[in-house]
Amino acid sequence: MPARVVTLAPVPGDYPPHWEADVVLADGGTVHVRPIRPDDADRLAALHERLSPETVYFRFFAPYPRLSPRDLVRLTTVDYDRRCALVALLGGEIVAVVRYEPLSADEAEVAFVVDDAHQGRGIGSILLEHLAAVARERGFRRFVAEVLPANRRMVRVFVDAGYQAKQSLEEGVVRLEFGIEPTATSLAVMQAREHRAEARSIERLLHPRSVAVVGASRQRGTLGRVLFDRLLGSGFEGPVYPVNPSAPYVASVRAYPSLLEVPDEIDLAVVVVPAAAVCGVVAEAAQRGVHALLVVAAGFGEAGSEGRERESELVSVARANGMRVVGPNSFGIVNTDPRVRLNASIAPAPRPAGWGCSRSPGRSASRSWSPRRGAVWGCPRSSRRATARTCPGTTCCSSGRTIRRPTSCCCTWSRSGTRGSSAASPGGSRRANRSSR
Repeated sequence: MPARVVTLAPVPGDYPPHWEADVVLADGGTVHVRPIRPDDADRLAALHERLSPETVYFRFFAPYPRLSPRDLVRLTTVDYDRRCALVALLGGEIVAVVRYEPLSADEAEVAFVVDDAHQGRGIGSILLEHLAAVARERGFRRFVAEVLPANRRMVRVFVDAGYQAKQSLEEGVVRLEFGIEPTATSLAVMQAREHRAEARSIERLLHPRSVAVVGASRQRGTLGRVLFDRLLGSGFEGPVYPVNPSAPYVASVRAYPSLLEVPDEIDLAVVVVPAAAVCGVVAEAAQRGVHALLVVAAGFGEAGSEGRERESELVSVARANGMRVVGPNSFGIVNTDPRVRLNASIAPAPRPAGWGCSRSPGRSASRSWSPRRGAVWGCPRSSRRATARTCPGTTCCSSGRTIRRPTSCCCTWSRSGTRGSSAASPGGSRRANRSSR
């Protein structure tokens, strides 16, 4: 999918910008959620044309090959009060829509559709959760949904969201009714879903299957060459691709002029180019389907207003295309798990076995569990988790040992589980917490 930088179009005067959010999906990717706008007509029509006949039938209960101009106006023009719709965008394209229409003063009918290519990523449950929050803000207390009996996946979305839905069969259609006020069950389901999504997102950084170094240099001692040599010397078993537009080989490894020329899939791209060129590399990474980025380049927020604008553009492009980013000004990522042996940093020696580190200045991260039993510690303290540890800008602590680092650097530590506890087990998380202190 080509990367796109989404420009802000004029929005209605009553448009609620506080409903916008970047969310992490079940597979660790991201999408941008926002209210629908009248200028989304072409994007909505394109989504409808991509839907399979089965998905269209499940949504409209009849064959509906295309949306008419009148349909597009009706579906994209809402009052953000009694009628509302949210869209999920990836790469500038709408990949899902959820909406409600009023039935009474406090009850609304809800319906949604997800692009076939993105079904199973948890987008439906997240959109339903956000729409319920919008509906509560507008005075609604209950949702009603009508689903064809064969559409088991749609029914499952409501169940997975944690709502206790009352089901009834009327004229061959399953009618679901449920309250949208938060309950202990729905809150627990939401937190567990966020926990799993964050863990998968971190896993993309700490457990890549392949790495590309954009800016790998033939000249020894340069930052691009140091990072490339660290990767080769760490014992990482996956392929490492140097990207250099002017060198056919780097350290006797064939180099490629751009990420688009790399023949295989890339999980992690290490970006070591001048700040002005970073956003172009990120756009190539999005087009190439790269999952995660490590931006080592400097010249962003610390470089004044121009650098802050450049950093904002970097974040916008990455999030709009579903990529997780560490950096800019990153010290690197290290994971010495014997199954990974990743050293994408300027550190000359690996950490003790079982520890990994991803470093990003001025950033914070919360503690979570990776599917491979890794506990991720955030520093400084995360506002969302009381269990995150803190450290000064020049100090990081592990196993009671203080390690001095360059000023203004904070870190995210990952420690593989050593007890046999399940990654999803809250008890295992608490045990790791105590043992690491």
